[in-house]
Amino acid sequence: MAIKHLDVLKLLAAAGLVEAIDGDVKRCAHWARLGPEAAAREPAQIGTEVIENVLLRWNCILQADPTEVAPLYVHKTALALAICLHRQGFVDAQLTDAAVAAIAALNAAVALNDTFHRRSADIEALLRSPAVMPARRPPLLKAHTAWRAGDVVGMQVADRHHAVHVLEVSEGAPIVEFYDIVQATPLAWEHLQGVIARGQQLNDGRHYLDRHALYGLQHQPDPAHQFRLLASGIAQGPDSTHLARHSGLYAVTDVFRMARDLLP
Repeated sequence: MAIKHLDVLKLLAAAGLVEAIDGDVKRCAHWARLGPEAAAREPAQIGTEVIENVLLRWNCILQADPTEVAPLYVHKTALALAICLHRQGFVDAQLTDAAVAAIAALNAAVALNDTFHRRSADIEALLRSPAVMPARRPPLLKAHTAWRAGDVVGMQVADRHHAVHVLEVSEGAPIVEFYDIVQATPLAWEHLQGVIARGQQLNDGRHYLDRHALYGLQHQPDPAHQFRLLASGIAQGPDSTHLARHSGLYAVTDVFRMARDLLP
């Protein structure tokens, strides 16, 4: 009997990791398939967009230094990503190879149960099989977050590190403001002392207050290691008195669109 995607995900015995990856894949697939223009695009084009967005976040695990992330966690992540993407009709050859290698590594370490070992060939066959995009795009799940007002959060995008202050939580999304600092190594709370708020320069040349409702920032700690808690209970965020105000309180975005905007 052929093995199903959900069967493989259950065998990973990593419910929190699987939930986070599945939610991210579904969010990216939902937005990539939204709107009338999506109907004219080939599934492969949609898949490329989805995979690029998902990996921009989860490469924080896949490409992490082995001293920072346990190898077995990396293997589980690679396999869960490949399975969740395949379930939505998307395949990346490099990720599939990594997932197949992960099967062997998990078995060699006896990290999972006998059923996983016994059905390893079926799992590989599923990964190598043609992926079919479901007729309906996946729904967006109800927004929620474990982050709280006063949290100071480090955010990694590619090889650059940023920091935000959570002002409040509204409608299940943290409202965040960036510190005006970027560096190539992970930030710590000590690095942010005296750093002012980052503004947004508009067409008039002035720098304005730049705040965002960051949907998709759910888990704390973050299973993707893209967001890291640097401090909590910080009532006063970065000084923003130098920034002009405009009519909007904040812009609505999510972790994937924000990451794309922050790419160097």
